[in-house]
Amino acid sequence: MKPIFAIILFLVTNSLGLHAQERLQKAMDISDYGTAVHIIDSLMASENADSVGLALQKARCLKKMYRADEAAGTLAEVLHLDQFNIGLLTELADCHTQAGNLQDAFGLYSILSGMQPENVYFKICIARILYHEKAYIECIPLCKSILVTDTIPDIITMAADSYRYIGQADSALVYYNILLEIRPLHSKTVSKKADVLLADRKYDEVLHMTETFLQHKPDDMTVLPIYGTVLHIRKKYRESIAVFEKQRNLGDDSFGVHYYLGLNNMMIDDNLQAERHFENAYQIDSTDVSLLYNLAETKSRIHNGTTPETERLYEKALELLEPDPAMMHNIYGSRAMSFHKAEDYRTAIRYYELSYRYDPKNISAISSIGYCYERLKEYKKAQDYYERYLKLGKPGTAGYKFVEESLDYVKQELFMTDL
Repeated sequence: MKPIFAIILFLVTNSLGLHAQERLQKAMDISDYGTAVHIIDSLMASENADSVGLALQKARCLKKMYRADEAAGTLAEVLHLDQFNIGLLTELADCHTQAGNLQDAFGLYSILSGMQPENVYFKICIARILYHEKAYIECIPLCKSILVTDTIPDIITMAADSYRYIGQADSALVYYNILLEIRPLHSKTVSKKADVLLADRKYDEVLHMTETFLQHKPDDMTVLPIYGTVLHIRKKYRESIAVFEKQRNLGDDSFGVHYYLGLNNMMIDDNLQAERHFENAYQIDSTDVSLLYNLAETKSRIHNGTTPETERLYEKALELLEPDPAMMHNIYGSRAMSFHKAEDYRTAIRYYELSYRYDPKNISAISSIGYCYERLKEYKKAQDYYERYLKLGKPGTAGYKFVEESLDYVKQELFMTDL
């Protein structure tokens, strides 16, 4: 009876196992990974279970549910059973990657790449980790070795970006150009290439590239603002306005759009429009120093001098500004002109002096101080500044001639005072 019982038990157990496998396959077919994990757990509990195979299946299900740490734990439990199983090691490395354990993943992919040196997948995984960790110098040769055997756009992108991040612009351009041959209308690549060219002041190249692109995709909201920016740099202000207005009509109401609309209108002396757009930009970001300076300058132009609001904006700009000499010079110079126009010469002098302190090459501030003292009828001080200017200025220039004439005038006034 015992042999018959054993046979019956074996048949029943085998039947149950087959039934479980069918249920597992159905769960997998409909992506019901939670149910699949429960079935796999029941199968793993059986005496003759394929522990490694089932652990792999369970890990893949857990990974699909973004439970990568659990998946990695499941695989680690059976790793001792088959330490050189490439499928097991690969799945464990992938789980570590998804869980963000990049150091562990990097180690496993490196071992796998050593076991299979020609396996492109392992090289790609290592390159992605190096890129993610900003190890660009190490990433570049690996990307190049992958590209010898396979032209993969994402790998070309990593190579190009890595060269750009380490400051090798020419090499970055080589790879961005390769990408654009494969995908000529890929706006993100156009944007990255434009960044490199703009840093090198190759404005005409950017202009040609973006114009060509926009002939095919006229409403691309990544490339349009680049085109508009280069038009602004090239002093084509009205054309730049048209581009940024189009960008705004397409739904982009961002800081950059309003800022450049403000700058362009400011350059064509439409100060009311400039103020409107700068105000809109201010509502989005009130901490941008360049915006604060330009908004204050625009308001000063509109009111032909300083106002409490322009003073508030200048003060805020100075509070936020890290001491950049060029920007400090611009802010103080603009502020001085505001008080100058308002005929508050005493305050204007103070800001001209601050402006000159940050840019001693700009000697026009010295003549302006002299003029303010002249208007205040403090002729001796005016004379001192005018003479100081003439020692530094270039004879024959309009500014030099103006100061010479002004100096003659104040000398006459001083002579008359002494009589």
